Amino acid sequence: MFYLTLVAYRGKQEKKVIHPYSRKAAQLAKEAHKQEKKENHLDPNKIEYTKKEAGELIENYMCRFNAELEQIELQNSIKGRQGRQHGSREAVIKQTIERERQLYEGYGIVKSLYTTLSNNNIQTY
Repeated sequence: MFYLTLVAYRGKQEKKVIHPYSRKAAQLAKEAHKQEKKENHLDPNKIEYTKKEAGELIENYMCRFNAELEQIELQNSIKGRQGRQHGSREAVIKQTIERERQLYEGYGIVKSLYTTLSNNNIQTY
């Protein structure tokens, strides 16, 4: 009974504090990091992007796995190793790159839909 009166006394429950080592805190930090990376690639002084500039942003985004692929190839080129290390990761990266390339070139996500893109629209993607 005391609990019911305490809840009734408070009325609305207060928002819980997130523990710094919890899963929720890790998820929020991950999302904040993604948003920060997006904002670092955009020019804050620019309000609109042309089709060519938007295409360049997408091309730069598609090259994000190049360093990791080079590291995998370097590890696989070491003599005396049997099999391929990180083969599944390499396959996943290549499939992701191919799928994104097909979406970009095949359907023309940005090319045909918008002639200019505003800064706000790009941030939502």
